Amino acid sequence: MRHLKCRCGAPLWFSRSIRWNDNGTISQLFRRTSRVVIVESEIFNEVFSRIEEKMGVSIGHLVFEAQRNAAREVIDTLLGHPPLNLLCKGALRHMVVRYFCNLAWATGQAYVEALEYKPGVFGEALIRNPYNRELMAAIILGAFESLEGKPYVHSWKKLGGDDVIRIEPAKAKPELSERMKVEMPPSKANGHPITKCRICGFPSDLLYLEWRPSEGKIIDKRRGARMTFLDGYTPEVVFRELEKELGEDIYPLIVQAQKETTLKHIQDLDLTGCGTQTEAERTACYRSVLEPLPLWGQGYAREVRHEPGYLEVVVDNPYSNPLLAGHMSAVFEAVEGKEASVAWEKAGVSSTRFRVRSA
Repeated sequence: MRHLKCRCGAPLWFSRSIRWNDNGTISQLFRRTSRVVIVESEIFNEVFSRIEEKMGVSIGHLVFEAQRNAAREVIDTLLGHPPLNLLCKGALRHMVVRYFCNLAWATGQAYVEALEYKPGVFGEALIRNPYNRELMAAIILGAFESLEGKPYVHSWKKLGGDDVIRIEPAKAKPELSERMKVEMPPSKANGHPITKCRICGFPSDLLYLEWRPSEGKIIDKRRGARMTFLDGYTPEVVFRELEKELGEDIYPLIVQAQKETTLKHIQDLDLTGCGTQTEAERTACYRSVLEPLPLWGQGYAREVRHEPGYLEVVVDNPYSNPLLAGHMSAVFEAVEGKEASVAWEKAGVSSTRFRVRSA
């Protein structure tokens, strides 16, 4: 697949295969409930690492199985519609593998080059610059389990200075994997139109993204940060299982981990000077920071209310309440210069009200 670009700079085939909806979500073309989000590539890595540090236990196995199942769900949706469902048969599966490789760089997850593939027997691929090596392996396993309808296992080896993943059929997936089922909550149909390229449908306000296919990266040119398109389900599946094992006490840990991670990155947004401005200017500052949420597929900040020492935001279709709560806390602390406490509650179908106060 050639790296054809639209005049706006987005990969032409990729921007036509997903859609930015007018309700704060990004979805696959064929299924609006199959959700995609854009995040800084290191965000999930750092958040999960901080959660492990604070809990003193490893959650890597939970994240891996959640990512595997989410990837399978995404590819099941993609390959479940004609004429693409015909590609799951015979030699046509090699075309699907090439598509997988192109999808990896188009989403900014990695540069992937298929080395050898024998359907139902094994496959090998070179992986360069993965956003996370093990989660990239989980995505590959989920994709091939969708393509071939059987579980797979993986191993790694070196080829020169590069990593090569080898996948082979397995007798069964781990028992844990069966618990990590992906749930797709309903989305609210709000009117929040996004200005888009008339040719490919890519949002005009995301033209600061630069695709580097040979590196497998997407770069935010404004800040030099790496960005990645990921499924919008893995964090919530992981948090759901953590709550079952450890109770609701895990949520303050998640919020704090996200807040600390966001605060590390927030200097790039030049927010730290907002605390010396008027209340009206601070409210405008909050709005400017929350405005990109629909572009990233993370929800739509329908209401933003601010007064001294207090911020209230109603988000329609939030992709993760605890992660957005951590994000809101970080923004509040950067603007106000004060320690924040946050709480959230349901504000209707597929809506959440976040309340942030000075601690």
